[in-house]
Amino acid sequence: MRSARARRVGLLLVAGAMALQGCNRNDPPASQVEQAVADTVDQIEETPQPAGPYAPRDECAEVAGASPFLEDIRSAVSARNTEAFVALAAEDVKLDFGGGAGRDQLRSMLASETAPLWAKLDELMTLGCASDGDALITVPWYFAQEINTDSYSGMIVTGTGVPVHETAAKQAPVIGAVSWDVVELVDGGSGNSGFAHIRWQRRESPAGKPTVIEGYIDAKRLRSLIDYRLLAASRNGKWRITSLIAGD
Repeated sequence: MRSARARRVGLLLVAGAMALQGCNRNDPPASQVEQAVADTVDQIEETPQPAGPYAPRDECAEVAGASPFLEDIRSAVSARNTEAFVALAAEDVKLDFGGGAGRDQLRSMLASETAPLWAKLDELMTLGCASDGDALITVPWYFAQEINTDSYSGMIVTGTGVPVHETAAKQAPVIGAVSWDVVELVDGGSGNSGFAHIRWQRRESPAGKPTVIEGYIDAKRLRSLIDYRLLAASRNGKWRITSLIAGD
Protein backbone atom coordinates (compact mmCIF):
# COMPACT_ATOMS: atom_id res chain seq x y z
CA MET A 1 0.00 0.00 0.00
CA ARG A 2 1.29 3.46 -0.83
CA SER A 3 2.29 5.58 2.15
CA ALA A 4 0.59 8.86 3.01
CA ARG A 5 3.82 10.63 2.04
CA ALA A 6 3.85 9.03 -1.40
CA ARG A 7 0.21 9.89 -1.97
CA ARG A 8 0.86 13.47 -0.93
CA VAL A 9 3.78 13.80 -3.36
CA GLY A 10 1.63 12.40 -6.14
CA LEU A 11 -1.11 14.90 -5.40
CA LEU A 12 1.37 17.75 -5.45
CA LEU A 13 2.79 16.75 -8.81
CA VAL A 14 -0.63 16.38 -10.39
CA ALA A 15 -1.80 19.67 -8.95
CA GLY A 16 1.30 21.40 -10.19
CA ALA A 17 0.85 20.07 -13.69
CA MET A 18 -2.81 21.07 -13.78
CA ALA A 19 -2.00 24.53 -12.50
CA LEU A 20 0.60 25.04 -15.23
CA GLN A 21 -2.00 24.44 -17.91
CA GLY A 22 -4.01 27.40 -16.71
CA CYS A 23 -1.18 29.82 -15.97
CA ASN A 24 0.13 32.69 -18.04
CA ARG A 25 2.75 31.23 -20.38
CA ASN A 26 4.90 34.36 -19.94
CA ASP A 27 5.44 33.51 -16.28
CA PRO A 28 8.57 31.51 -15.40
CA PRO A 29 7.61 27.80 -15.15
CA ALA A 30 9.49 27.31 -11.89
CA SER A 31 7.53 30.01 -10.10
CA GLN A 32 4.28 28.60 -11.48
CA VAL A 33 5.01 25.15 -10.08
CA GLU A 34 6.19 26.58 -6.75
CA GLN A 35 2.96 28.51 -6.31
CA ALA A 36 0.80 25.55 -7.38
CA VAL A 37 2.56 23.27 -4.92
CA ALA A 38 2.23 25.79 -2.11
CA ASP A 39 -1.49 26.16 -2.76
CA THR A 40 -1.97 22.39 -2.84
CA VAL A 41 -0.04 21.93 0.42
CA ASP A 42 -2.41 24.37 2.09
CA GLN A 43 -5.40 22.38 0.80
CA ILE A 44 -3.98 19.05 1.97
CA GLU A 45 -3.14 20.40 5.44
CA GLU A 46 -6.72 21.60 5.79
CA THR A 47 -8.24 18.24 4.73
CA PRO A 48 -9.31 16.13 7.74
CA GLN A 49 -7.52 12.78 7.84
CA PRO A 50 -9.14 9.53 9.06
CA ALA A 51 -8.49 9.39 12.77
CA GLY A 52 -9.79 8.25 16.10
CA PRO A 53 -8.45 6.63 19.28
CA TYR A 54 -8.98 3.11 17.92
CA ALA A 55 -8.43 3.70 14.21
CA PRO A 56 -6.50 0.77 12.69
CA ARG A 57 -2.74 0.91 13.24
CA ASP A 58 0.01 -1.41 12.07
CA GLU A 59 2.55 -2.18 14.78
CA CYS A 60 3.58 -5.41 13.06
CA ALA A 61 5.48 -4.05 10.07
CA GLU A 62 8.74 -4.08 12.01
CA VAL A 63 8.24 -7.55 13.48
CA ALA A 64 10.40 -10.08 11.67
CA GLY A 65 8.32 -12.24 9.33
CA ALA A 66 4.98 -10.78 10.41
CA SER A 67 4.20 -8.72 7.31
CA PRO A 68 4.72 -11.59 4.81
CA PHE A 69 2.68 -13.85 7.07
CA LEU A 70 -0.21 -11.37 7.21
CA GLU A 71 -0.04 -10.97 3.44
CA ASP A 72 -0.32 -14.75 3.06
CA ILE A 73 -3.44 -14.62 5.25
CA ARG A 74 -4.94 -11.81 3.16
CA SER A 75 -4.24 -13.71 -0.07
CA ALA A 76 -5.86 -16.90 1.25
CA VAL A 77 -8.91 -14.98 2.48
CA SER A 78 -9.28 -13.01 -0.75
CA ALA A 79 -9.10 -16.21 -2.81
CA ARG A 80 -11.39 -18.12 -0.40
CA ASN A 81 -8.64 -20.75 -0.38
CA THR A 82 -9.47 -22.97 2.57
CA GLU A 83 -6.38 -25.17 2.40
CA ALA A 84 -4.03 -22.20 2.11
CA PHE A 85 -5.63 -20.58 5.15
CA VAL A 86 -5.67 -23.77 7.22
CA ALA A 87 -1.97 -24.30 6.45
CA LEU A 88 -1.24 -20.98 8.17
CA ALA A 89 -2.84 -22.17 11.42
CA ALA A 90 -1.19 -24.11 14.22
CA GLU A 91 -2.30 -27.72 14.56
CA ASP A 92 -3.89 -26.86 17.91
CA VAL A 93 -5.39 -23.51 16.85
CA LYS A 94 -8.05 -22.41 19.37
CA LEU A 95 -11.47 -21.75 17.79
CA ASP A 96 -13.97 -21.32 20.63
CA PHE A 97 -14.32 -21.37 24.41
CA GLY A 98 -15.92 -24.80 24.50
CA GLY A 99 -12.82 -26.76 23.60
CA GLY A 100 -13.11 -26.38 19.84
CA ALA A 101 -9.67 -26.44 18.27
CA GLY A 102 -7.56 -27.82 15.48
CA ARG A 103 -7.17 -27.60 11.75
CA ASP A 104 -9.97 -30.02 10.93
CA GLN A 105 -12.56 -27.88 12.73
CA LEU A 106 -11.17 -24.75 11.11
CA ARG A 107 -11.46 -26.43 7.72
CA SER A 108 -15.10 -27.27 8.39
CA MET A 109 -15.78 -23.64 9.36
CA LEU A 110 -14.51 -22.57 5.94
CA ALA A 111 -16.09 -25.42 3.98
CA SER A 112 -17.62 -23.22 1.29
CA GLU A 113 -16.92 -19.84 -0.29
CA THR A 114 -20.08 -18.52 1.36
CA ALA A 115 -19.20 -19.68 4.87
CA PRO A 116 -19.88 -16.76 7.28
CA LEU A 117 -16.35 -16.86 8.67
CA TRP A 118 -14.91 -15.65 5.35
CA ALA A 119 -16.77 -12.33 5.63
CA LYS A 120 -15.58 -11.99 9.21
CA LEU A 121 -12.01 -12.51 8.03
CA ASP A 122 -12.45 -9.93 5.24
CA GLU A 123 -13.35 -7.34 7.86
CA LEU A 124 -10.78 -8.50 10.37
CA MET A 125 -7.84 -8.00 8.02
CA THR A 126 -8.65 -4.31 7.59
CA LEU A 127 -8.48 -3.47 11.28
CA GLY A 128 -4.76 -3.16 11.95
CA CYS A 129 -2.27 -5.26 13.87
CA ALA A 130 -0.76 -5.01 17.36
CA SER A 131 2.55 -6.58 18.34
CA ASP A 132 3.70 -7.92 21.68
CA GLY A 133 7.44 -8.24 21.32
CA ASP A 134 8.85 -10.20 18.39
CA ALA A 135 6.81 -13.37 18.74
CA LEU A 136 3.12 -12.45 19.16
CA ILE A 137 0.72 -10.38 17.05
CA THR A 138 -2.98 -9.55 17.45
CA VAL A 139 -5.55 -8.60 14.82
CA PRO A 140 -7.44 -6.29 15.20
CA TRP A 141 -5.12 -3.71 16.70
CA TYR A 142 -7.74 -2.40 19.12
CA PHE A 143 -8.17 -5.78 20.82
CA ALA A 144 -4.70 -5.49 22.37
CA GLN A 145 -5.48 -2.06 23.85
CA GLU A 146 -6.86 -1.38 27.31
CA ILE A 147 -10.51 -0.39 26.87
CA ASN A 148 -12.48 0.34 30.02
CA THR A 149 -15.93 -0.57 28.72
CA ASP A 150 -18.14 -3.59 29.33
CA SER A 151 -17.00 -6.16 26.79
CA TYR A 152 -20.54 -7.30 25.98
CA SER A 153 -22.16 -3.91 25.39
CA GLY A 154 -19.06 -2.13 24.10
CA MET A 155 -18.78 -1.53 20.36
CA ILE A 156 -16.16 0.03 18.09
CA VAL A 157 -17.47 2.57 15.58
CA THR A 158 -15.74 1.54 12.36
CA GLY A 159 -15.43 4.78 10.45
CA THR A 160 -14.64 8.46 10.55
CA GLY A 161 -17.29 11.05 11.28
CA VAL A 162 -20.11 8.51 11.65
CA PRO A 163 -23.23 10.52 12.58
CA VAL A 164 -25.21 10.02 15.76
CA HIS A 165 -28.89 10.85 15.21
CA GLU A 166 -31.42 12.10 17.71
CA THR A 167 -33.84 9.31 16.77
CA ALA A 168 -33.60 6.06 14.82
CA ALA A 169 -34.02 7.62 11.38
CA LYS A 170 -31.57 8.78 8.73
CA GLN A 171 -33.44 12.07 8.41
CA ALA A 172 -33.32 12.76 12.16
CA PRO A 173 -31.14 15.63 13.45
CA VAL A 174 -27.46 14.78 13.90
CA ILE A 175 -26.29 15.39 17.46
CA GLY A 176 -22.71 14.17 17.13
CA ALA A 177 -20.18 12.34 14.99
CA VAL A 178 -17.94 9.48 16.12
CA SER A 179 -14.59 8.48 14.63
CA TRP A 180 -13.15 5.07 15.52
CA ASP A 181 -14.15 5.26 19.17
CA VAL A 182 -15.93 3.04 21.68
CA VAL A 183 -19.65 3.40 22.30
CA GLU A 184 -21.97 1.41 24.54
CA LEU A 185 -25.21 -0.20 23.44
CA VAL A 186 -28.30 0.94 25.31
CA ASP A 187 -31.29 -1.35 25.84
CA GLY A 188 -29.69 -4.19 23.93
CA GLY A 189 -29.16 -2.65 20.53
CA SER A 190 -31.02 -1.69 17.39
CA GLY A 191 -34.25 -3.64 16.97
CA ASN A 192 -35.46 -3.61 13.38
CA SER A 193 -34.69 0.01 12.50
CA GLY A 194 -31.15 -0.55 11.25
CA PHE A 195 -29.99 1.91 13.90
CA ALA A 196 -28.40 1.06 17.23
CA HIS A 197 -29.24 2.95 20.40
CA ILE A 198 -25.89 3.97 21.85
CA ARG A 199 -24.26 6.08 24.52
CA TRP A 200 -20.95 7.80 23.73
CA GLN A 201 -18.56 9.43 26.20
CA ARG A 202 -16.92 12.24 24.27
CA ARG A 203 -13.20 12.69 24.81
CA GLU A 204 -13.47 16.40 24.05
CA SER A 205 -16.73 18.25 24.37
CA PRO A 206 -17.33 21.55 22.53
CA ALA A 207 -18.24 24.45 24.75
CA GLY A 208 -21.83 24.25 25.84
CA LYS A 209 -22.24 20.68 24.55
CA PRO A 210 -22.86 17.58 26.72
CA THR A 211 -19.96 15.26 27.48
CA VAL A 212 -22.16 12.17 27.11
CA ILE A 213 -24.26 11.73 23.99
CA GLU A 214 -27.10 9.25 23.72
CA GLY A 215 -28.58 8.67 20.31
CA TYR A 216 -28.80 6.37 17.31
CA ILE A 217 -26.11 5.23 14.89
CA ASP A 218 -26.04 3.05 11.78
CA ALA A 219 -25.78 -0.48 13.21
CA LYS A 220 -23.62 -1.58 10.27
CA ARG A 221 -20.87 0.74 11.47
CA LEU A 222 -20.54 -1.06 14.80
CA ARG A 223 -18.26 -3.97 15.66
CA SER A 224 -18.36 -5.76 18.99
CA LEU A 225 -15.27 -5.44 21.16
CA ILE A 226 -15.27 -9.24 21.41
CA ASP A 227 -16.00 -10.07 17.78
CA TYR A 228 -13.50 -12.30 15.96
CA ARG A 229 -9.84 -11.70 16.62
CA LEU A 230 -6.78 -13.50 15.36
CA LEU A 231 -3.70 -14.17 17.43
CA ALA A 232 -0.52 -15.53 15.89
CA ALA A 233 2.82 -16.57 17.31
CA SER A 234 6.25 -17.27 15.93
CA ARG A 235 7.32 -20.80 16.79
CA ASN A 236 10.78 -21.92 15.76
CA GLY A 237 10.92 -19.08 13.28
CA LYS A 238 7.55 -19.89 11.67
CA TRP A 239 4.43 -17.80 12.16
CA ARG A 240 1.18 -19.62 12.77
CA ILE A 241 -2.35 -18.61 13.78
CA THR A 242 -2.78 -19.82 17.36
CA SER A 243 -6.27 -18.47 18.03
CA LEU A 244 -9.22 -17.40 15.87
CA ILE A 245 -12.09 -16.78 18.20
CA ALA A 246 -15.09 -14.61 19.11
CA GLY A 247 -16.81 -14.03 22.42
CA ASP A 248 -15.49 -13.89 25.94
